[in-house]
Amino acid sequence: MTGPAPARDRHPLALALVLYAAYMALHVVLAWDGGVVLRSLVPGIEGWLGPATWAVYAAFALLVVALTGRWRQVGLLDPPRPGWLRLVAVPFAAGLPFLLFGWNLDAADVVPLLVVGVPLIALNEELMFRGILLDLLGPLGVRRAVTWTAVLFGCSHLVNVVAGAYPPFTAMQVAATTAGGIAFAAIRIRSGSLWPLLVLHAAIDVVAIATLTGPATSSPILLPVLFGWLAANLALWRYGWWVLRTMEGDGEARRHAPAHGGAPAA
Repeated sequence: MTGPAPARDRHPLALALVLYAAYMALHVVLAWDGGVVLRSLVPGIEGWLGPATWAVYAAFALLVVALTGRWRQVGLLDPPRPGWLRLVAVPFAAGLPFLLFGWNLDAADVVPLLVVGVPLIALNEELMFRGILLDLLGPLGVRRAVTWTAVLFGCSHLVNVVAGAYPPFTAMQVAATTAGGIAFAAIRIRSGSLWPLLVLHAAIDVVAIATLTGPATSSPILLPVLFGWLAANLALWRYGWWVLRTMEGDGEARRHAPAHGGAPAA
């Protein structure tokens, strides 16, 4: 007789939501009052507050993978299959409207935010959502796993309000990242690896962090650019499902899909 199925297979959504709640609770604690927790623990950390915070999130995600031993299932051990550059081109293009603002990042912020911070953002978010949660939700089927991870990814940006972000822009972020989350999850499944998403996420954030700051926040083209960016990202919802549909006839891509990921339902 076979034993009972592991809890992760019997209650994948419940486990995913508990893990997500812990991840987001950590975000709320560290984002509260402009990062008062880390600032009180490490005096003088102001210029490195962002990277230090993102490092904690990344450590949380890495700890989860280390405790479960699912390095391969989350996509870190396998190289992407050929064609991944073509897959990431569309979502990367969706982040390019911010280039209209030009470079606005202070030179002193290049190392902490771009060199150190961006890789940490990409690692913690991709490992958590397209790695851990997508793998954990696999028993629900591809469509539901992809949809849940996209919705949770979008909602994770609500914590930016706690950190002092402008609520209307945060609402745009939630909508854009939910739609983009569909495309990102589809690329994870189609490519068979997390590495294309790490590269894509880092590239998009370099553009956003280097441009959407300083003079850009009072630019006369701010609203047109933001709405153009939002429209481009909302279109990624359809792009993601298209990527999954075209995988149905690609046997090689199916073999590279996550352990529980079959072909998407029609």
